[in-house]
Amino acid sequence: MPLSIENWKSFLKFLQLGCGLLGAVSNSILILLIIFCSPKNLGAYKYLMIYISVFETFYCLLDADVEPHTFAYGPAFTVFRSSKNTKSEKADGFYKLSVWCGTFGLSIALFAVHFIYRYGAADLAFRKKYLAGKKLLILFLVPLIYMVWWMAVVVTMFQPSPESDEFMRIPFLRRYDTQVEHIAYVIVWFYTPRGDLILPTFLAVVCNWFMMFTSFFCVVYFGIKCYLKITKALKTSKMSSYYTKSIQNQLFQALVMQTLIPFLLMYAPVGMLFFFPMLNMNVGFISSFVAATIAIYPAVDPLPTMFIVKNYRKTILCK
Repeated sequence: MPLSIENWKSFLKFLQLGCGLLGAVSNSILILLIIFCSPKNLGAYKYLMIYISVFETFYCLLDADVEPHTFAYGPAFTVFRSSKNTKSEKADGFYKLSVWCGTFGLSIALFAVHFIYRYGAADLAFRKKYLAGKKLLILFLVPLIYMVWWMAVVVTMFQPSPESDEFMRIPFLRRYDTQVEHIAYVIVWFYTPRGDLILPTFLAVVCNWFMMFTSFFCVVYFGIKCYLKITKALKTSKMSSYYTKSIQNQLFQALVMQTLIPFLLMYAPVGMLFFFPMLNMNVGFISSFVAATIAIYPAVDPLPTMFIVKNYRKTILCK
């Protein structure tokens, strides 16, 4: 029996609304904790934390409004939403999906910025050389640049066409029991039905892979450097106080958790969504869960910071 888009939509909508509400509330609480309960020597790091929390609140609301679905079939994958069969509705749906995709680019850039800034907080020489003055502003602008870049790739290279409508018509009908005319979608299509490579798609995906790779590289590289720097500092007596050591350790523990969460819920699922269609391997309905994992991410991301940083945890637990 084919899975009705309404059945899957009702489950995913419940998940997206639930995670959206939880994410908006938890990020709002974290912003208040950062403003009023942060350790005194947290410094400018708290502004980056607020920046991330504000974005994740926005993302939660956007995800609940767009209600995106993901689906891979053979050499293509789509991100789609329900839409009326009118030109204006489908265009509006396409651009909403493009913005939603752009926020993924912003999100992965934020991971990298977070780790770069976190390392700068542990290494004074690095901070003075690379994160002082206008250089810090440039670092904070990188996520917005990635968002615009990702959106531009989607809008210019991943638009639906009459050919893609025909290619996806039967898969959507069989899997979701819905007509392609009743959805708005973004499509990444690697090979034609005859097996010919669609070169512009590969060139566009190079941009997506570059953004994902640079983000992941920064997370791993600066994460390791940060770990080594903090571990070395914690073993010496040169740090100003036990309190400072404790704060550094708590923030790093939170950062480790915030590395695992996006890897499991963002990098790995989206990487799979690009990788298997690129090899013309059909993953079918499994790809539909990518939209669910991405919806969960901003709801759980604030929790490590809220419960690992001692000042925040004590406030939440009323101690």
